[in-house]
Amino acid sequence: MLNYTIIDAHCHVYPEKIASKAADNIGIFYGYSVPPFDGIPGTLETMLKAGRSVGFAGYNISGAATSPAQVVSVNNGLIAALNGFDGTEKLFAFGTAHPDFANVGDELERIKNAGLRGVKLHADCQRFNIDDRSAYQMYGAAQELDLPILCHVGDENYDYSSPYRLLNLLKDFPRLRVIAAHLGGYREWDEGIKLAGTPNIWFDTCSAQSILPPERVVTQIRTLGAERCFFGTDYPLWNADKELDSFMNLELTDKEKEQILGLNFLSFING
Repeated sequence: MLNYTIIDAHCHVYPEKIASKAADNIGIFYGYSVPPFDGIPGTLETMLKAGRSVGFAGYNISGAATSPAQVVSVNNGLIAALNGFDGTEKLFAFGTAHPDFANVGDELERIKNAGLRGVKLHADCQRFNIDDRSAYQMYGAAQELDLPILCHVGDENYDYSSPYRLLNLLKDFPRLRVIAAHLGGYREWDEGIKLAGTPNIWFDTCSAQSILPPERVVTQIRTLGAERCFFGTDYPLWNADKELDSFMNLELTDKEKEQILGLNFLSFING
């Protein structure tokens, strides 16, 4: 078997004083109980401990501001985590933005200069339609700065982030790179398939590989393109070991697993 380089391309971390509450709130939003961890769920330290136990080589951490007032503090926390990291793994970070944040272009330029590599949005929590014109200044700034968007896509209870809205906005931003989380549409898997073939959309596997039947995960990955998919755990909603086990048990080729587990993301982020 190949010696895979494993990058967790989708995980959330929070300052220690709010991490446990933030993790619980995510679980409540989706109707899950946060699983037990060796440490405080939602912290960088606990994430690293869980990932090291199964041999992860890197992580992409992020956070999404649910209001404009949270943008700077969330970004500062991610910058501090990145600057304070002294582990041997690769650590990447995506900051956040909000359509109602004033001078969003200046903030995105600031976080890029500080070493953050992209922008995390969660429209269902942030309560805006991802194709709304109010968000265009934010997307325009991200496109000009070549900051990719990691975007939650799809929800059976909301229409804010439906896959068709992602296609709508990319008509106006043809150079904006987007990672459509959850294999293109959380619990809107059939709609997510319609994103296949869009040249500036990539995908991640998180919160899909442990919900869908394995054969449907394989179909979804191959339809979207295994070369455009990244492995992710959605920490702290899921455990690293269980997510990795679920992925490794998929009927994918060694080459597909090697690409998805790490090589695709490294090529994307460094390209």
